[in-house]
Amino acid sequence: MQNKRQIAIAALALLLGSAAQAYERELTPREIREAYYLGNDTTFRSKEFFQGYVRTFPRPEQGPYVVRIEMVTPFKAVVDRARAAPGSYSPLRAGADYRQQPPRVVVKVRLELTPTYPAHSPYHFPIHLGPIYFRDPDFWKEFEFHVVQRGEVTPAYTGGDPFYSCSDWGGCWLAGAEVTLVFDPNQVASEPTQVIVLTPDGQQVKAEFDLAKLR
Repeated sequence: MQNKRQIAIAALALLLGSAAQAYERELTPREIREAYYLGNDTTFRSKEFFQGYVRTFPRPEQGPYVVRIEMVTPFKAVVDRARAAPGSYSPLRAGADYRQQPPRVVVKVRLELTPTYPAHSPYHFPIHLGPIYFRDPDFWKEFEFHVVQRGEVTPAYTGGDPFYSCSDWGGCWLAGAEVTLVFDPNQVASEPTQVIVLTPDGQQVKAEFDLAKLR
């Protein structure tokens, strides 16, 4: 009940803050070229651009760690694609990729396990009592993810990919998960947006983005 009340308050605050405008879904050929060149830029200009789309957080004393929350707009998706593409990637190819699969608005959340929220049940050397229980790779489903504008925006898709830490002498263990929320741009407004993550142990982590300013 308290979590719902907090989310409702956040939504009301944003409602009073700005007027809603539909988010621009289609990128022009000029914007696609600009995004391509920005993705290939290694100067401070690109670093400053990326900083506006990511919020990072300090590690909590207890519980799981919400490392970062990232907002990916269609423009940034083209930038990211160009940044990760091989050297033969071109503006023409960037335009073709965009037309073939227009990007959506995406929120990415990185979760990491910690010693107080580990991949397995606690045990002690040299002897432990009882079985060791390993955490489910879908542990991220125990978290709540909310994207709030004038009201809560429901994602078209929510998924998570676990990642693992491996030692040099063999053996890998669950280290965290990357959670992805995908939204139809037509359902997203160009206005201040809050992304709220509620952890199983009661933490509330919030990131604010202004989609009226982000490209």
